[in-house]
Amino acid sequence: MTSKMSFSLVVILLLVAALLRSFDLANLPQGFSEDEIINIRLVDNVRQGDIFAFYPGEDGGREGFYPVFVAFVTSFVGEGTIGFRIASLWLSMLSIAIIYTLGLHLFNPVVGVLAASLVTVNMSSILLARAVSSDAIVLFWVSATMLALARSLPVYRRTRVVTSNIISFAALGALLGIGFYVHPSSLFIALGAMAYIVHLLYVRDIMFRQRRSYTGFAILLMLIISMPYVISSINLPQYSAVHRIASDYNVMQLHSIVDGLLAIVAQGDANPLHNLPGRPLVDAFSGLFMLVGVLICFMRRHRPRFMLMLIMFVLTLPAALIVEGSPNFHRMNVLLPQLAIFFGMGVYSVIRAPIFADFVFRRMAVAGLLVLLVINIAWTATDLYADWRDNEEVLPLVNGGLGQIAHYLDVVGDEIPVVFCNAAWDAVHAERAIGISDKTLLMMNRSEFVYREADCSQSLLLANGGEKQRIVFFDEAAMDGAHPYLREWLAQGQSVMGKLPRNTVIELETVQLLADRAGALTTTAPLSYAPEVAALEPIAPPIRFGGNLTLLGYEPDVKREFLPGEIVDVITYWRVEGAFLSDIILKNHVLADPVTPIGIRDVISVNPLMLRERDVFIQVTPVQLRETTLPGNYIVSVGAYRQSDQQRLPVLKDDQPHGDRIFLYNIEVLPLPATDESGG
Repeated sequence: MTSKMSFSLVVILLLVAALLRSFDLANLPQGFSEDEIINIRLVDNVRQGDIFAFYPGEDGGREGFYPVFVAFVTSFVGEGTIGFRIASLWLSMLSIAIIYTLGLHLFNPVVGVLAASLVTVNMSSILLARAVSSDAIVLFWVSATMLALARSLPVYRRTRVVTSNIISFAALGALLGIGFYVHPSSLFIALGAMAYIVHLLYVRDIMFRQRRSYTGFAILLMLIISMPYVISSINLPQYSAVHRIASDYNVMQLHSIVDGLLAIVAQGDANPLHNLPGRPLVDAFSGLFMLVGVLICFMRRHRPRFMLMLIMFVLTLPAALIVEGSPNFHRMNVLLPQLAIFFGMGVYSVIRAPIFADFVFRRMAVAGLLVLLVINIAWTATDLYADWRDNEEVLPLVNGGLGQIAHYLDVVGDEIPVVFCNAAWDAVHAERAIGISDKTLLMMNRSEFVYREADCSQSLLLANGGEKQRIVFFDEAAMDGAHPYLREWLAQGQSVMGKLPRNTVIELETVQLLADRAGALTTTAPLSYAPEVAALEPIAPPIRFGGNLTLLGYEPDVKREFLPGEIVDVITYWRVEGAFLSDIILKNHVLADPVTPIGIRDVISVNPLMLRERDVFIQVTPVQLRETTLPGNYIVSVGAYRQSDQQRLPVLKDDQPHGDRIFLYNIEVLPLPATDESGG
């Protein structure tokens, strides 16, 4: 095989690899795992200027290079499932090209093509190319570092000074230095590189003076680049790669190493995020060829190029096997370039056997390799696009329900108003976990998406006066948790069918129903101004407040008799009349007299920031009575105020302030039933 022929073959392999890795990239997997979401949040931190050597976290530290790289990529291609994954896909494609070049440079074109073909069809590599994970960069980094070593240092018997290239040494030093910011496995990669340099210097003694000086330059460059990481590791040792690796050593046992080795050709990785459970890293035939390649390297270990493969393989083994949850195929990417080259060497040595000197047998060997490649392509495609996609363990691990909703919203857009039902919309803690609305938006491929947000268990937001809208529940059981009064309204809508969790998207149109209800409230739900500004005489809604807020009325047909300590459900209708204040809170009080409350609940169950003119929301506010409430008649009042300065919004009459609260209706608190003390 000539180099030109091998180049043509590897281009075909790259096209196959691109197809396997990019087909349905937006929806396979359907969403992001929690680990990926953490990485995406780190990307947001980078955009805000928070760039560190590594980022502390509850699950240990995370190196800072990958978030910076993804932030750079997404600034050009955008975000969403495609934008965040495309960086890993590009790295995977580059890895295949580099592995081919490495095999070509160390051995011959056949080894390079065979090594590239194994990585092309590798299931774990394909899944990692679709993941937002720093593990995705390891395959590229190991391959590039080994190629830089091979191009910089003598790997053949003949050593010529003219082969020295300062650019190759600079690339080697930069790769080793930047590697500290990439992944904990980079420590083992750097250790392997240093071991190979020591082997050439003091064991083989085949490096001339110029190469020695260039090697010193590469090591100095590595030390300069890695110095900030070293300083950060001294300041925060608990988050450094060394500490995390040492922790893995403390928890791992010998059986984990054995399991990791067996997983290569036997049991596989049981984690559905890394692999189709039960599928080995490579097929048995490929594993056998790899073993042959390892034996060849061991037998020819006195030659530098074979020793390079052995040293990098042996010294990176701990990074792949001594990890929590071994076998872990994502961590085995540190071994995949070496295993691929071993596979190519094994196949090449077999087809060079005397039996294959015959033309017919040589043709049969080539045909067998093509059949093996086709079988692996079909095997991987079936496992990925059918078995793994439909695996019931995968969907919850990648927040697949949210991913399905995000894909649906991507398709239908926001021409019809969309309301997200998110009970935690008002969480204000800076370190809070990312909310379900934010997760869904991360999984969408639209740069801007307009939506409204509400706690649908206590409120129903009717956009544009009840025109057609989509209400999104992020859980199949969420609608069942809505207040019974609100469920009666939701029953007027229709659940969207298709590839969505049941009852998660409801299409609802209530223009006529809302108009009829508002009209009825003008006669069935009389109000009154506060006694400090007017006598308690009935007036008809609607009542305008300051801040472009209007009280349309309340639900009169509710329970009016309670015991002390029970909950009074106050159901009110509100409409937005224009630009809305972002910090409005509705106050709901049960009063013993005009100034003495026996029950208070100040809350708003819709996100004021997202409300638009003509939006109507029905709010159910549970107000708990005091346990010490005496029997008697009490009155329910409502109002509103700004949370920032506690300034109450005025009630308007003829566009003039007329108090700051409205009285709704009376309730009666009954005496507690007598207890039978004699029976106690």
